[in-house]
Amino acid sequence: MAENLQQVKKRIRTAKSIAQIAKAMEMIAASKIRKAQTAVEKSRPYSERVRFVVQKILAENDDISLNSSFVGLNDNVKRKLVYVISTDKGLCGGLLANIFKKVLTSVSKDDYVVTIGKKAQAFCIKNGFNVKASFNLGTVLPKYEDIFPMLKIVEDYYKTKEISSVEVIYTYFKNRMVQEPMLKVLAPIQRDKNFVNKGEHIFEPSSKEVLDSLIPYYFEVIFYDMLMNAYASEQAARMSAMSNANENANEITASLTIAFNKSRQAKITNEILDLANGQIH
Repeated sequence: MAENLQQVKKRIRTAKSIAQIAKAMEMIAASKIRKAQTAVEKSRPYSERVRFVVQKILAENDDISLNSSFVGLNDNVKRKLVYVISTDKGLCGGLLANIFKKVLTSVSKDDYVVTIGKKAQAFCIKNGFNVKASFNLGTVLPKYEDIFPMLKIVEDYYKTKEISSVEVIYTYFKNRMVQEPMLKVLAPIQRDKNFVNKGEHIFEPSSKEVLDSLIPYYFEVIFYDMLMNAYASEQAARMSAMSNANENANEITASLTIAFNKSRQAKITNEILDLANGQIH
């Protein structure tokens, strides 16, 4: 009986320790998510406006007149370049499982893969994907200059016509409760079928020259927006996961405390009965 009580006390201490750690991690994620959410919300209208300008040029011109390697498919090559954006650390609920499920259903072993985040790197290597480069996502909000070496790979492979398209698998940040794994085509630039061409704009010196000068910036803005969405999603998912872990640990602590008190009460009752019956030695 005494040994069982000691084991229960040890489990209670362990559960309390886990609750404290989970609470601390939840608070850290909460402090990071505020900054990340603000950055995403401020960046989103800007990236949407860049998309609008590009879509307007595409709506008013055909592929032949634009004559851009980043507009229109390269049907001669089937291989894709796929960016997989994950996290550097775990303990973020089902976020990683959802991302990796998307990778398994969307990426072939012949495709070129660039991983961003240590978890994506480990997963892709373990599953035999053709990983060409790896980058860390980091534990702080990504900086704009971080994307330049990542996007350099697009230029290296796309302009040499080794790949047909560039895709990005990442987690879209809807709000603190909802993060959705997504696959978006970064290149070639696709025409939005739902785009409504409103208003009149004059592009100087020409639509083609404006598009050519805008394309590198377009990729930067869109890709950086994806990166920030992935980072914000990580913090939101970790905050939610640690909150659940804290609640579960507290529930376990409460149930173990009840079990401990019942066992201790039963032990005391038995000792009193032994004394009353004169059977104690």
